[in-house]
Amino acid sequence: MQKSYNLYHNLGFWFLSLFILMFAGFYTSYFSVFFEPKAGLIHVHFTLEAIWMAMLIAQPFLIKYKRRAMHRTLGKISYVLVPLVVATGFLMIRYSYYRAIDDLHQKAALGLNQFNEQEILQQAATFMGIAIYWLLIFVLFYCLAIINRRNAAVHARYMLATALSLLGPIVDRIVFYVFKLETLPGGIPIETVAFFIADFILAMLLWIDYNKKRTTKTLWTCLLIYMIGQLLYFTVPATNAWQQSISFIMKPRP
Repeated sequence: MQKSYNLYHNLGFWFLSLFILMFAGFYTSYFSVFFEPKAGLIHVHFTLEAIWMAMLIAQPFLIKYKRRAMHRTLGKISYVLVPLVVATGFLMIRYSYYRAIDDLHQKAALGLNQFNEQEILQQAATFMGIAIYWLLIFVLFYCLAIINRRNAAVHARYMLATALSLLGPIVDRIVFYVFKLETLPGGIPIETVAFFIADFILAMLLWIDYNKKRTTKTLWTCLLIYMIGQLLYFTVPATNAWQQSISFIMKPRP
Protein backbone atom coordinates (compact mmCIF):
# COMPACT_ATOMS: atom_id res chain seq x y z
CA MET A 1 0.00 0.00 0.00
CA GLN A 2 1.42 3.38 -1.02
CA LYS A 3 2.14 5.70 1.89
CA SER A 4 0.24 9.00 1.67
CA TYR A 5 2.18 12.25 1.38
CA ASN A 6 2.51 14.03 4.73
CA LEU A 7 2.71 17.73 3.94
CA TYR A 8 3.61 18.75 7.49
CA HIS A 9 6.57 16.35 7.68
CA ASN A 10 7.79 17.84 4.41
CA LEU A 11 7.31 21.49 5.32
CA GLY A 12 11.07 22.00 5.16
CA PHE A 13 10.98 21.68 1.37
CA TRP A 14 8.19 24.27 1.16
CA PHE A 15 9.92 26.61 3.60
CA LEU A 16 13.02 26.53 1.40
CA SER A 17 11.05 28.53 -1.15
CA LEU A 18 10.88 31.37 1.38
CA PHE A 19 14.67 31.72 1.16
CA ILE A 20 14.45 32.13 -2.61
CA LEU A 21 11.61 34.62 -2.30
CA MET A 22 13.51 36.50 0.42
CA PHE A 23 16.47 37.02 -1.91
CA ALA A 24 14.17 38.26 -4.69
CA GLY A 25 12.27 40.57 -2.37
CA PHE A 26 15.24 42.05 -0.55
CA TYR A 27 17.76 42.17 -3.41
CA THR A 28 17.08 45.77 -4.39
CA SER A 29 16.58 47.23 -0.92
CA TYR A 30 19.22 45.20 0.96
CA PHE A 31 21.58 42.82 -0.89
CA SER A 32 22.43 45.13 -3.80
CA VAL A 33 23.26 47.99 -1.39
CA PHE A 34 24.71 45.83 1.37
CA PHE A 35 27.96 47.80 1.65
CA GLU A 36 26.33 51.22 1.55
CA PRO A 37 26.03 53.06 4.90
CA LYS A 38 22.92 52.11 6.84
CA ALA A 39 21.79 51.72 10.44
CA GLY A 40 23.43 48.76 12.19
CA LEU A 41 19.98 47.76 13.44
CA ILE A 42 19.02 46.79 9.88
CA HIS A 43 21.87 44.26 9.65
CA VAL A 44 21.16 42.88 13.13
CA HIS A 45 17.46 42.38 12.45
CA PHE A 46 18.05 40.85 9.01
CA THR A 47 20.64 38.43 10.44
CA LEU A 48 18.27 37.31 13.21
CA GLU A 49 15.46 36.85 10.68
CA ALA A 50 17.76 34.77 8.46
CA ILE A 51 18.71 32.56 11.42
CA TRP A 52 15.04 32.14 12.27
CA MET A 53 14.25 31.15 8.68
CA ALA A 54 17.10 28.62 8.69
CA MET A 55 15.74 27.14 11.91
CA LEU A 56 12.23 27.11 10.46
CA ILE A 57 13.49 25.09 7.49
CA ALA A 58 15.57 22.72 9.64
CA GLN A 59 12.87 21.77 12.15
CA PRO A 60 10.56 19.82 9.79
CA PHE A 61 13.56 17.95 8.37
CA LEU A 62 14.64 16.97 11.89
CA ILE A 63 11.19 15.53 12.53
CA LYS A 64 11.11 13.84 9.11
CA TYR A 65 14.44 12.11 9.75
CA LYS A 66 13.62 11.33 13.40
CA ARG A 67 16.17 13.68 14.99
CA ARG A 68 13.73 14.64 17.71
CA ALA A 69 16.35 15.52 20.32
CA MET A 70 17.91 18.08 18.00
CA HIS A 71 14.44 19.33 17.12
CA ARG A 72 13.70 19.96 20.80
CA THR A 73 17.08 21.66 21.29
CA LEU A 74 16.46 24.06 18.42
CA GLY A 75 12.98 24.66 19.78
CA LYS A 76 14.47 25.76 23.09
CA ILE A 77 16.96 28.00 21.30
CA SER A 78 14.00 29.70 19.65
CA TYR A 79 12.85 30.83 23.11
CA VAL A 80 15.82 33.22 23.00
CA LEU A 81 15.96 33.86 19.26
CA VAL A 82 12.32 34.79 18.71
CA PRO A 83 12.22 37.49 21.43
CA LEU A 84 15.32 39.00 19.80
CA VAL A 85 13.63 38.89 16.38
CA VAL A 86 10.54 40.56 17.84
CA ALA A 87 12.54 43.18 19.76
CA THR A 88 14.61 44.16 16.72
CA GLY A 89 11.47 44.02 14.58
CA PHE A 90 9.82 46.56 16.89
CA LEU A 91 12.94 48.74 16.83
CA MET A 92 12.89 48.58 13.03
CA ILE A 93 9.28 49.75 13.03
CA ARG A 94 10.24 52.59 15.38
CA TYR A 95 13.19 53.50 13.18
CA SER A 96 10.97 53.50 10.08
CA TYR A 97 8.31 55.55 11.87
CA TYR A 98 10.65 58.43 12.67
CA ARG A 99 12.28 58.22 9.25
CA ALA A 100 8.81 58.55 7.67
CA ILE A 101 8.13 61.61 9.84
CA ASP A 102 11.41 63.20 8.77
CA ASP A 103 10.72 62.47 5.10
CA LEU A 104 7.25 64.01 5.33
CA HIS A 105 8.65 67.08 7.10
CA GLN A 106 11.27 67.48 4.39
CA LYS A 107 8.68 67.20 1.61
CA ALA A 108 6.46 69.73 3.41
CA ALA A 109 9.39 72.16 3.60
CA LEU A 110 9.95 71.74 -0.14
CA GLY A 111 6.26 72.28 -0.86
CA LEU A 112 5.76 68.70 -2.05
CA ASN A 113 2.90 68.15 0.39
CA GLN A 114 0.58 70.36 2.43
CA PHE A 115 0.47 68.26 5.60
CA ASN A 116 0.41 69.95 8.99
CA GLU A 117 2.11 68.37 12.01
CA GLN A 118 -0.94 66.34 13.01
CA GLU A 119 -1.39 65.02 9.49
CA ILE A 120 2.29 64.08 9.28
CA LEU A 121 2.01 62.04 12.48
CA GLN A 122 -1.17 60.41 11.15
CA GLN A 123 0.48 59.49 7.85
CA ALA A 124 3.55 58.02 9.58
CA ALA A 125 1.39 56.00 11.98
CA THR A 126 -0.70 54.67 9.10
CA PHE A 127 2.44 53.58 7.22
CA MET A 128 3.45 51.44 10.21
CA GLY A 129 0.17 49.51 10.21
CA ILE A 130 1.32 46.75 7.85
CA ALA A 131 4.58 46.07 9.72
CA ILE A 132 2.76 45.94 13.05
CA TYR A 133 0.15 43.56 11.60
CA TRP A 134 2.77 41.04 10.45
CA LEU A 135 4.77 41.34 13.66
CA LEU A 136 1.71 40.66 15.82
CA ILE A 137 0.67 37.75 13.59
CA PHE A 138 4.16 36.28 13.95
CA VAL A 139 4.16 36.60 17.76
CA LEU A 140 0.64 35.22 18.17
CA PHE A 141 1.11 32.09 16.07
CA TYR A 142 4.56 31.37 17.46
CA CYS A 143 3.11 31.50 20.98
CA LEU A 144 0.23 29.21 19.96
CA ALA A 145 2.71 26.79 18.38
CA ILE A 146 4.82 26.66 21.55
CA ILE A 147 1.78 26.29 23.81
CA ASN A 148 0.72 23.29 21.67
CA ARG A 149 4.22 21.84 21.19
CA ARG A 150 3.20 18.46 22.67
CA ASN A 151 0.44 18.04 20.08
CA ALA A 152 2.39 17.48 16.85
CA ALA A 153 -0.53 18.04 14.46
CA VAL A 154 -1.63 21.30 16.07
CA HIS A 155 1.96 22.49 16.58
CA ALA A 156 2.84 21.93 12.90
CA ARG A 157 -0.19 23.89 11.69
CA TYR A 158 0.50 26.83 13.98
CA MET A 159 4.17 26.85 12.90
CA LEU A 160 3.03 26.95 9.27
CA ALA A 161 0.82 29.94 10.14
CA THR A 162 3.84 31.51 11.83
CA ALA A 163 5.93 31.01 8.69
CA LEU A 164 3.25 32.65 6.53
CA SER A 165 3.87 35.90 8.42
CA LEU A 166 7.17 36.11 6.53
CA LEU A 167 5.23 36.51 3.28
CA GLY A 168 4.28 40.09 4.06
CA PRO A 169 7.68 41.80 4.01
CA ILE A 170 8.88 39.53 1.18
CA VAL A 171 5.90 39.68 -1.21
CA ASP A 172 5.34 43.42 -0.72
CA ARG A 173 8.93 44.09 -1.81
CA ILE A 174 8.64 41.77 -4.80
CA VAL A 175 5.53 43.59 -5.99
CA PHE A 176 7.11 47.02 -5.40
CA TYR A 177 10.71 46.48 -6.53
CA VAL A 178 10.43 43.67 -9.08
CA PHE A 179 7.07 44.52 -10.67
CA LYS A 180 7.41 48.27 -10.03
CA LEU A 181 3.88 48.58 -8.67
CA GLU A 182 2.88 51.03 -5.94
CA THR A 183 -0.74 49.90 -6.13
CA LEU A 184 -2.61 47.16 -7.94
CA PRO A 185 -5.10 47.92 -10.73
CA GLY A 186 -8.06 49.79 -9.31
CA GLY A 187 -5.94 51.37 -6.59
CA ILE A 188 -5.88 48.18 -4.50
CA PRO A 189 -3.00 48.28 -1.95
CA ILE A 190 -0.11 45.97 -2.82
CA GLU A 191 -0.19 44.37 0.63
CA THR A 192 -3.39 42.58 -0.38
CA VAL A 193 -1.25 40.22 -2.51
CA ALA A 194 0.44 38.74 0.57
CA PHE A 195 -2.90 38.71 2.38
CA PHE A 196 -4.47 36.74 -0.45
CA ILE A 197 -1.59 34.24 -0.67
CA ALA A 198 -1.63 33.56 3.08
CA ASP A 199 -5.43 33.20 3.17
CA PHE A 200 -5.43 30.98 0.07
CA ILE A 201 -2.79 28.63 1.50
CA LEU A 202 -4.66 28.30 4.78
CA ALA A 203 -7.99 27.78 3.00
CA MET A 204 -6.45 25.12 0.74
CA LEU A 205 -4.95 23.24 3.70
CA LEU A 206 -8.25 23.54 5.54
CA TRP A 207 -10.03 21.96 2.56
CA ILE A 208 -7.46 19.14 2.45
CA ASP A 209 -7.90 18.39 6.16
CA TYR A 210 -11.67 18.47 5.78
CA ASN A 211 -11.60 16.02 2.87
CA LYS A 212 -9.27 13.69 4.78
CA LYS A 213 -11.61 13.74 7.80
CA ARG A 214 -9.02 15.43 10.01
CA THR A 215 -9.93 17.98 12.65
CA THR A 216 -10.08 21.45 11.13
CA LYS A 217 -10.26 23.54 14.31
CA THR A 218 -6.62 24.68 14.21
CA LEU A 219 -6.67 25.82 10.58
CA TRP A 220 -10.03 27.51 11.06
CA THR A 221 -8.48 29.41 13.96
CA CYS A 222 -5.49 30.40 11.81
CA LEU A 223 -7.60 31.56 8.89
CA LEU A 224 -10.01 33.56 11.04
CA ILE A 225 -7.18 35.28 12.91
CA TYR A 226 -5.50 36.22 9.64
CA MET A 227 -8.73 37.57 8.13
CA ILE A 228 -9.81 39.47 11.23
CA GLY A 229 -6.36 41.02 11.44
CA GLN A 230 -6.58 42.06 7.78
CA LEU A 231 -9.97 43.65 8.37
CA LEU A 232 -8.57 45.60 11.30
CA TYR A 233 -5.58 46.65 9.20
CA PHE A 234 -7.85 48.27 6.61
CA THR A 235 -9.91 50.12 9.24
CA VAL A 236 -7.99 50.91 12.44
CA PRO A 237 -4.78 52.69 11.21
CA ALA A 238 -6.84 55.54 9.73
CA THR A 239 -8.25 56.50 13.14
CA ASN A 240 -7.01 59.18 15.53
CA ALA A 241 -6.86 56.59 18.32
CA TRP A 242 -4.32 54.60 16.26
CA GLN A 243 -2.16 57.68 15.62
CA GLN A 244 -2.15 58.62 19.31
CA SER A 245 -1.38 55.06 20.38
CA ILE A 246 1.51 54.76 17.91
CA SER A 247 2.93 58.14 18.93
CA PHE A 248 2.95 56.98 22.55
CA ILE A 249 4.36 53.50 21.88
CA MET A 250 7.18 54.80 19.69
CA LYS A 251 8.58 57.13 22.35
CA PRO A 252 11.29 58.07 23.07
CA ARG A 253 12.73 59.01 19.71
CA PRO A 254 15.94 57.09 18.93
